[in-house]
Amino acid sequence: MSVLYAATLQAFKSRGWHYREVTGREVLEADFEAHHGKVLLHTQVFGDAGMVSVVSRASFPFPATHRAKVAELLMRTNQQLTLGNFEMDWDAGEVYFRVTNVFPVHRCDEAILAALVHAAVAEMDRMTPYLGEVCRTSKGELLLLNVTDLLAREDLLPPMKEEEG
Repeated sequence: MSVLYAATLQAFKSRGWHYREVTGREVLEADFEAHHGKVLLHTQVFGDAGMVSVVSRASFPFPATHRAKVAELLMRTNQQLTLGNFEMDWDAGEVYFRVTNVFPVHRCDEAILAALVHAAVAEMDRMTPYLGEVCRTSKGELLLLNVTDLLAREDLLPPMKEEEG
């Protein structure tokens, strides 16, 4: 077990996050309940390289007929991101958010590990209603769907947490 994987396990345990270990690999999988639904998470540690990659997956696939609009939605969203990126598996109709960090040798910061998980869950939760709107659009009306206008809809965003004192 790498030092980085041990730190990742500790980050999950100390926050009370339920997870599943993948046998024979430095991988944790988890399901998080977020504002818009379940977010599936895959955290992989590359101990020798000092890297952790956290990938969240949308809880529903998109139909093949909607690929182009989903791709446009993700591309336009990625242009605005400063951390991580959205991806799609064109053939399987799945959407992912990936964020990776490289850690210095033997310097695993648990807060950074937790922040990677938070970012992956929050970004997928934020994107879920937009993906839902695209998927609910009938095939015949897809050409009329303006993705820029869709992304401007703030009513689809999760509510902001109120700041404490």
